[in-house]
Amino acid sequence: MPSGEKLPPRLRAALALKGGGDAACLLAVEADLLPDGCFGAAWLIVTAERLLVFDRPAADGTWLPRVDLPLADLTAARTDLLVGGGALVVTAGERVVEEVRFTNARQRAFSRAGKFLADMAAWQTARRENKIPLPAVPVVPDQTDEPRRCPTCNLILPEGTQVCPACVHKGQVLWRILGYLRPYSRQTLAVSLLMLASTLLSLVPPYLTRPLMDRVIAPVGAAPAPVERRLTWLAWLVAAMFVAQAVSQAIAIVRGRMVVWLGTHLANDLRSRLYEHLQLLSLRFFDKRPTGTLIARVTRDTESLENVIMEGAQFFLANILVLVGIGIVLFTMNWRLALLILIPVPVVALLSRWFWERIHRVWDRHWHARQQFTAVLSDSLTGIRVVRAFAQEPQEVARFAAHSHTLFLTELRAERTWTTFFPLMWFLIGIGSVIAWYVGGRQIICGQPMTLGMLTAFLAYLGMFYGPLQFLSRIADYLARSLTAAQRVFEILDQAPDVPDSADAAPLPRIEGHVEFRTVTFGYDAHKPVLQGFTLDVQPGEMIGLVGHSGAGKSTTINLLCRFYDPQEGQILIDGTDVRRIPQHDLRTQIGVVLQETFLFNGTIAENIRYAKPGATREEIMDAARTANAHDFIVQKSDGYDTVVGERGQSLSGGERQRIAIARAVLHNPRILILDEATASVDTDTERQIQEAIARLTRGRTTFAIAHRLSTLRNANRLVVLKQGKIEEVGTHDELLEKKGEFHRLVQMQQEMSRMREVVR
Repeated sequence: MPSGEKLPPRLRAALALKGGGDAACLLAVEADLLPDGCFGAAWLIVTAERLLVFDRPAADGTWLPRVDLPLADLTAARTDLLVGGGALVVTAGERVVEEVRFTNARQRAFSRAGKFLADMAAWQTARRENKIPLPAVPVVPDQTDEPRRCPTCNLILPEGTQVCPACVHKGQVLWRILGYLRPYSRQTLAVSLLMLASTLLSLVPPYLTRPLMDRVIAPVGAAPAPVERRLTWLAWLVAAMFVAQAVSQAIAIVRGRMVVWLGTHLANDLRSRLYEHLQLLSLRFFDKRPTGTLIARVTRDTESLENVIMEGAQFFLANILVLVGIGIVLFTMNWRLALLILIPVPVVALLSRWFWERIHRVWDRHWHARQQFTAVLSDSLTGIRVVRAFAQEPQEVARFAAHSHTLFLTELRAERTWTTFFPLMWFLIGIGSVIAWYVGGRQIICGQPMTLGMLTAFLAYLGMFYGPLQFLSRIADYLARSLTAAQRVFEILDQAPDVPDSADAAPLPRIEGHVEFRTVTFGYDAHKPVLQGFTLDVQPGEMIGLVGHSGAGKSTTINLLCRFYDPQEGQILIDGTDVRRIPQHDLRTQIGVVLQETFLFNGTIAENIRYAKPGATREEIMDAARTANAHDFIVQKSDGYDTVVGERGQSLSGGERQRIAIARAVLHNPRILILDEATASVDTDTERQIQEAIARLTRGRTTFAIAHRLSTLRNANRLVVLKQGKIEEVGTHDELLEKKGEFHRLVQMQQEMSRMREVVR
C-alpha cells in the first residue's frame, strides 16, 4: 500500500465491500481525532474512484464510512492548521466538507494527503473542462518519509545528518578531535617525546631519596661510611636532584608552549572549518536556528575544545606515563605493599565511570541553556529599537532573567556535582598513603626487610602516583565538557547542504539573461506549496514586475532564482541551463539584489559599496555612487566615503541605505537584477532619486522587480500578477488595468488607501 500504514482487518473488509481492495487503494492515512474532537482512530482512504472516511467502528467492530465522495466530483482540497492539530477540507461542487481532523503528530502525513487531493481536484477539473493538454495524473505521495529516527534510542535525528547526538560514541568524538592533529604530526610527536623525557626525569628525585636516607643521612648497617665520604655523596645526590628537577621543568616549559601552539591552531582550524561549512549551508538551515545559537557554536564550543587541549591533553599522556613508571618502581621496591595501596583504585574506577555518565548529561543541559541564553541576548540587542519603541524593557528584562536563571541552575548543578565528587575521590585515594604508613612503619619496627629510606622513597613515589590518579579522576569532567562542545560542533559539520552543486555542474562565465520557469512548485514546507505550477519565460534585458498580495509568492520566486532553495517540482533555466547545473558561485556573481531591508556592514560607506567587488578602486566606487544618486549625500558627510555607517547602517536614513545598496549592485555589474521593494518606506523626493538610479541600473539587464507602489512598475515590460502561488494575470501596466482583473483590484485598493491617508492628514 503506498501509504505504508496497515489497515485493520475489519476495515480492510469494509473497504472491499466498497470495491476498494488493496490493489485499488491509492492512499490510506490514519487520523487520531474524531469529528467531535475526541481522540480516536479514523481513516482517510482514496481509491481509484472514491474518497472515503471511516470513523471508529461500531460495537460489533464493523467500520462504516462517514464520508463517501466520488473523486469525479472533487473540485478543491486543502489542509487547515488549527490549534494543536488541523483538518482536511475538500470541496465537491458547491459543497465544502471537513473530511477528517488530526493532531500535530499526524500533520506531515495529512499535509501530503491534502496536496495529493488538491492535485487530484485540479486534474479532475481539467478533465471535466476538456482542457488540452490534460495535466499529468497526480503522483501518490509516499507516506513513509516520516522524520528519520535513531535506530538505538528512536529519537528524531537532526535534519541533514545521520548522527544521533544522544547516542554518539564518545570515543569516536575524541578520535575525531585527535584527527585534526594530523597536519601537526611532527609537533605532536615532539610533544610526546618531551612528555616521555619529562616523566623519566621526574622519577629520578624520589629514587635518589632511598640512598640519601639509607647511606648518607641515617646509614643502615653496623659500619657506616666516613663523614667526609657521606658529605660528598650528599652533595652529589642533591646536585643530581637539582639538575633533574631543573631539566624537567625546562622541558615542561617547552612542552607547555608547544601544546598551547597546538591547542590554538586546533581551535582555529575547527573554528575556520565550522564557519566555512556554515557558508555552504542553505538558508533553510538558518531559518530554523537562532543566530545566537550558531554564534555560541562558533565561539564558545571551539574555545572549550582549545581549553581542554591546552589544560587537559598536555597532562593526560604525561600522567599516564607517570602512573605506569611509578607503578613499575613501586612493585619493584615492595610488591606486597604496592598491592595494598592499590585497594581503593577499583572503587575509584567504578565511581569515575558513574560520574562520567552523570556529568556528561549535566554539561549537555548546561550548554543547551547557554545557547538559549545567547540567542535571547542576541535577539534582544539586535531589536533594541523595537524594544524601546514599544516600551517593552521590563518584558525583555524578565525574559533575560528567566533564561539567565535557567543557565544559573544548570551551571550550579554541574559545579556542585563535581565539587561533591572530587573530595570523595581524593579521600578514597588518600587511604592508600595511610595504609603505606601503617604497613611500612610496622615492617621497620619489627625488623622486616624495610628501611626508612625505602619507606621515604615509597611514600614519595606514592605522592607522585596519587597526583596523576587524582588528575585522571578529573579527566572525566574535562572530557565531558570538551566532548559535549565537540559534539555540538560536529553536529553542524555533519549537516549536509540541501542545495549542493551538481556533480555535472558546468561553468557559466557569462549569463545573457534568458530566464525560464517551467511548472515550478515549491514550499518551505514541502507539502505546503507557496508556488504551484509557476511558468514564465523572460527574455534577456526584459523587466518583469512581480505583483500580488502578501504571501502570494513574489519573494519566493526571487529566492528560487538566486537558488537559495531548490524547487520540489519543475525547473528554472538560465540561458537554457538548469540552475542546478550551474555552479552557485558562477550564478550568484552574475545576480545583483537590492532588498527592501537593506543590510549594511559595520564599516565605512566605501567598504560597503566595495563589498560587491573587493578589488574595486576608489574611482570605481565613486562612479557607482554617482550612478546610484548617492555621491552628493556621501560627500556631505563629515568623513565622506570613510564615514562609518554603524551596525546595520543605523547612522544613515532608509533612503541613503537604499542608494548605497544600489551603488553596491552597480559596482557588482550583474546580468540579472532583482529589486525587492527597493522604494518602499521612503519619501517622494528620495523615491524619485532611487527611481532614477534604478532606471540607469536596469539598462541592458534582465530585471525582476517587486514594488510596494504599483505605479512604480509602469516601465516594466510585463507585470506578473500572483495569487495564492499561481500566475493570475500577465501583461503590461495599461493592459492589466484595461482588463479590470486582479491587478486592477489591487490598484483600486491602493488608491483607496492613499485617499484614506489624505483624509486622515
